[in-house]
Amino acid sequence: MAKGKKKEQKSEKKEKQELSPFEKELGLMGVIVVAIIFVLSYMNAAGVIGQALNTLSFGLIGILAYLMPFFIIGVAFFYTANKDNDLLVKKVICACMMSVVLMALLQLITFHYDSSFNLIVIFNNSATRRAGGGLIGGIFANLLALCFGEWGAYVILFALLAIGAMFLSEKLFFHSLKRKSSSAYKKIKERAEIAAQEYAKEKEQDELDELEDWEQEKSRKVNFPFFDFKKEAKRMDDSSGNMREITGDLQEEAAEKPKDENEEDFLSDLVIHRADEAFGDREREEKDSFDIQIPLYEQEIQPEFQEPQKTESDKFMEEVENSLRGFADEFEIQKGEDGEGIVMDAVDEQEMVSPTQAISQLAAPIKNPTAKPDSVVAKNAAVPKAESKEVTQTEVKKVKKKKPRKYIFPSPELLVKPEKSESGISDESLKESAKKLQTTLESFGVGAKVTNVSCGSTVTRYELQPDQGVKVSKITALVDDIKLNMAAEEIRIEAPIPGKAAVGIEVPNATTSVVHFRDLVENAKFRNHKSKIAFAVGKDIGGQVVVSDIAKMPHLLIAGATGSGKSVCINTLIMSILYKAHPDDVKLIMIDPKVVELSCYKGIPHLLIPVVTDPKKASAALQWAVQEMTERYNKFAELGVREITGYNEKVKAVEYAEDERFQKMPQIVIIVDELADLMMVASKEVEDAICRLAQLARAAGIHLVIATQRPSVNVITGLIKANVPSRIAFAVSSSVDSRTILDGGGAEKLLGKGDMLFYPSGFPKPVRVQGAFVSDEEVNAVVSFIREKNEMEQDDTSAAVEAKMEEVVSIASGDGNGAKNDNDDYFVEAGRFIIEKNKASIAMLQRVYKIGFNRAARIMDQLCAAGVVGPEEGTKPRKVLMTMEEFDSFISG
Repeated sequence: MAKGKKKEQKSEKKEKQELSPFEKELGLMGVIVVAIIFVLSYMNAAGVIGQALNTLSFGLIGILAYLMPFFIIGVAFFYTANKDNDLLVKKVICACMMSVVLMALLQLITFHYDSSFNLIVIFNNSATRRAGGGLIGGIFANLLALCFGEWGAYVILFALLAIGAMFLSEKLFFHSLKRKSSSAYKKIKERAEIAAQEYAKEKEQDELDELEDWEQEKSRKVNFPFFDFKKEAKRMDDSSGNMREITGDLQEEAAEKPKDENEEDFLSDLVIHRADEAFGDREREEKDSFDIQIPLYEQEIQPEFQEPQKTESDKFMEEVENSLRGFADEFEIQKGEDGEGIVMDAVDEQEMVSPTQAISQLAAPIKNPTAKPDSVVAKNAAVPKAESKEVTQTEVKKVKKKKPRKYIFPSPELLVKPEKSESGISDESLKESAKKLQTTLESFGVGAKVTNVSCGSTVTRYELQPDQGVKVSKITALVDDIKLNMAAEEIRIEAPIPGKAAVGIEVPNATTSVVHFRDLVENAKFRNHKSKIAFAVGKDIGGQVVVSDIAKMPHLLIAGATGSGKSVCINTLIMSILYKAHPDDVKLIMIDPKVVELSCYKGIPHLLIPVVTDPKKASAALQWAVQEMTERYNKFAELGVREITGYNEKVKAVEYAEDERFQKMPQIVIIVDELADLMMVASKEVEDAICRLAQLARAAGIHLVIATQRPSVNVITGLIKANVPSRIAFAVSSSVDSRTILDGGGAEKLLGKGDMLFYPSGFPKPVRVQGAFVSDEEVNAVVSFIREKNEMEQDDTSAAVEAKMEEVVSIASGDGNGAKNDNDDYFVEAGRFIIEKNKASIAMLQRVYKIGFNRAARIMDQLCAAGVVGPEEGTKPRKVLMTMEEFDSFISG
């Protein structure tokens, strides 16, 4: 009864709300009158009220005001006639919303995106010019452009128009294409079936013709037993059918197996890889380790070479060389009495020795094998080419240079030897974790199977193979739920793993193990690496050693938060070069604005100049590198070579050995430990020099290693990112910083303490690597050994670099002194006031010192030239760069 009364009350309310026919007619007449007044106002024929309506309509909706009278009349009649039709009412509402979208589109096309977002300006522009989308369209368009950019706003607006058109027309755009494509596919399939039938008939006819010919030939020659081809074909079809039935039954039996049996077999089928399984087994470690190789398209294709037939004299010479090579190798692995490293003579590549002299020198120790040679020839000593064999002995003596200096390589014994420790995670624990992970995914309706587990030093990666039809996005969306069920600190999902049909879920280990630098130095991949600037990065999740070539990078950006392992990574890179390269082959320029990070390397022979700590001198060193790069390219052009390797090979020739212009070029690695400090002092000069070097210096043998702990766009600018292809990202605080470094997220999920994402040039995705750890004691021990056993010689290049730095610093200080004489009277007071307030603006100087705008602007320019404040940054306030103590020292001279 109560429900019936409620229905009656609702029907009575509806009847009361319905208008009478007279009221409907009156409303339609009013709408028509308003529309006519709007039309007259557009022709300036409706008086003051019409002019106001004109301004209001064009200011609100723009050029669509011309259509507004007709739109109002159409909507009024349409709504009156179809008021009870809910679908048609929704279409009217959709048409109104499409009008707003059209206004926004017209506003973007006419006036583009206005970053000031001034509503009065938008209204006045549309009202006076009778164009655009008015205030309504301007608000909608500017909001979209602010969030998604101007082009993104265009895409969204066109998409909204398309959706509205589909709703109004009740027709789908792509459904018709699907029907057409399906019908075309059916036609093609029918034609293919007809063609297959015709081909089968023709083939059968050909077989019958061949059979008849064969029978005729048989009747003429020997009577062979008849072979029924049709029966044989039928028998083959029957056997294949039986095989299909058997395999089908097996598949059905496998599908009918209970799920519990699969779970029982799960633990036995799971494959577990550990990073420390090959501890102490160097042969297996050499097999497991891998090297970052160049893509195939970058490798040079060597032509096939056919070895000529050897004469008896050639065979004799080959036997002598083999015996000598074995003798030299025997001495190369010997150590000194005090445990020193291998003593190697750096053979000057410009020194040419005839083959007869080489054989006589090498054959001398054979007569007395017990005698210890004075020096051992290095493996990378220059081998005379075929063209130099014709040079006489007198010519060789003519071009002979001074005796090259010796370099004693540091021994791995100086590094800490890692101790074997029991892993904190057992196989049973790993299998239980894998089973828990699989069960967690199944509870959320995601079918997947754990196929492999790789237990690294810091994290463990579980490789999942999703079931057929499971989207990868479903797994990535469950990252928080997996973290909760696995009780993990942080989880990173790699979907998919490059080169595998699997999804990787990386879970931190409860106990972590350290990757010692000695493990990498003693590894075969590092010892046998051909490059002089090989970089022992660390170990990946599978425990494989990662060794990269800086020359192939060719420039590297290292970024991460404080304490994440950035400084240790730089020390690892420098130590790799010290263990691998002779000082004549590789030179280092170290820029350390923080003073204390790289000061321990002072005095090593690899340094081209002492460690640079002054930011102004650092800018000068980068400018010298640009100049050196240009000079090297000029020499390349004179000799007709394209890169430093070809140049060094060519200067071995006798015709260039006497020319002092063409000397052997070492590779130069420039290491900048903190880019943010340099960008604060001389951002323009530093950015220009880095970009020029990054674009052109690879072939000249100059490579950049840039490190910063502030991965913001003000430090790592777009130009620097575009020209430095290889990156290493350590743990950062947000995904924004990760995208700044890697152009993608992931670094915010790292654990710190050497946990990195290594992204060299040519890799599709970053690789997670645990960086090697080298302590300060190990660094000091190696550097002290190199200082004691090797002398540091300063050549002309070092003097040129230092002269260039002093010149730039003196010019900068001269400009500053000249500027002091022309400074405004309020210069000192304004500088102190700005530093105290930590704010800098021209309006503030006008208000405090009661001066005009021009004078205040000149004072601000003088403060900017002196380095007190930063340059203009659009609408942002200027940055205050000096402290009060620095400003006082600047004023005092």
